[in-house]
Amino acid sequence: RRTVRALEEALGATEQQILAHEAEAKRRLDAVGRQLPRLRDDRGEVHDRRVRAEEDDRKRRETLAAQEEEVLACGRRLRAALALPGLLRGAGLDADADEGALKSPDPVHHDVRERVTALDRLTGAVCRGLDAERHDLSDTALLNRHTELRDQLSGGYDATLEEHDGIKLCRLVNDQGPSDVAQVGARIAAEAAEARDRLTERESEVFQRFLAGELGDHLSAQVLAAGALITALNTTLATVRTSHGLGVTLDWKLADGVEADVKAAVDLLRSPSGLRTREQSEQLRDVLQRRIEDARRADPAAGYAAHLRTALDYRGWFTFTPWVVDDAAPGSRRKLSGRTGLSQGEQRVLSYLVLFAAAAAHFTGLADAVPHAPRLILLDDAFAKVDEPTHARLGRILVDLDLDFVLTSERLIGNWPDVPSLHIYECLRDPHVRGVATLHYTWNGRQRRLMPV
Repeated sequence: RRTVRALEEALGATEQQILAHEAEAKRRLDAVGRQLPRLRDDRGEVHDRRVRAEEDDRKRRETLAAQEEEVLACGRRLRAALALPGLLRGAGLDADADEGALKSPDPVHHDVRERVTALDRLTGAVCRGLDAERHDLSDTALLNRHTELRDQLSGGYDATLEEHDGIKLCRLVNDQGPSDVAQVGARIAAEAAEARDRLTERESEVFQRFLAGELGDHLSAQVLAAGALITALNTTLATVRTSHGLGVTLDWKLADGVEADVKAAVDLLRSPSGLRTREQSEQLRDVLQRRIEDARRADPAAGYAAHLRTALDYRGWFTFTPWVVDDAAPGSRRKLSGRTGLSQGEQRVLSYLVLFAAAAAHFTGLADAVPHAPRLILLDDAFAKVDEPTHARLGRILVDLDLDFVLTSERLIGNWPDVPSLHIYECLRDPHVRGVATLHYTWNGRQRRLMPV
């Protein structure tokens, strides 16, 4: 048909057209002839690749089949281990977790893919149920722990150690036969919970009598005494100013973000038990008991005394805020901090004012109970980074607050006119001589006198 079609096309063609068609056909034949060797090489390379791919596919299928068989064998060992008596409970695994994945059997009648998928769900459930991996335990460590357990057992129990396919199972044996460690532990935990409930009932009776009574009165007295001390402190601070007219006042209030129970407890503790109604006493008891329970849940291993200290430490409920006041701007105050706009020396002076006033108020509060308690403070490297003219002013404040003091410094002597009496000890040392020489001076407000040795 191609020949006939070519002859039919050539019937009406001229000689030049036939020669042109012939030339075009030769050109195309030459082009194909030049491409033919490369195409034959490409065909050979593709054939080799196909052969290698088929061989690689065969090897990979064989490797996959071996890996699938190994995975299924590991799965059989895992299922056999999980079926051991007491293992799930001993390992802390919930048999009903993940829709019963730990109890699902091996679908042996399904294809390999479905069996591997089922095994993947099983291993995922096991991994989620176990604790985080920390480190491996050697056989020696396990044997040592078994020995320790056996030595510490009481109540007619003995411990045995069995091994099944590399898995060691410890059992407790008594007159009734062997029992799983986890089973005995669950029974002991239940008994401990029951005892704890009984203890809680007794605690409730104790709280009824003492929590809102003696302990509540003690906390109330502490809160009221602290409030009175802050009032005395601010009264003292109101009379103390720096040479530039700066002073300090303190706020002592509930910290931001404290629990509602703390706010309720503080409101109730501000009045003694004799002035509280029955409903208020019951509310205070409930609030304090809830705080004790919260402390117990937060740290179950701590003792009851630690729980009481954590729950009833009223000092953590409040916060101190020092404010800077200025006689030049009555009614205004700034929070004392690094961004107050004061120099470092001014900040230190104001901090000294708070320290001195706090010590004076504290000793004044002790005077009724301990009238002979010394009103003494100690300052190491006293008045560091404070300008020298202010030293005498701080010394005068100590005298005005009726405070005795011991100061150590490498540069100040303390012979200020505002200080009426002082003992001064100067330590001298020669680098070429062993020992330290001490000179003792007295100061009477006017002159310094060297005391004889």
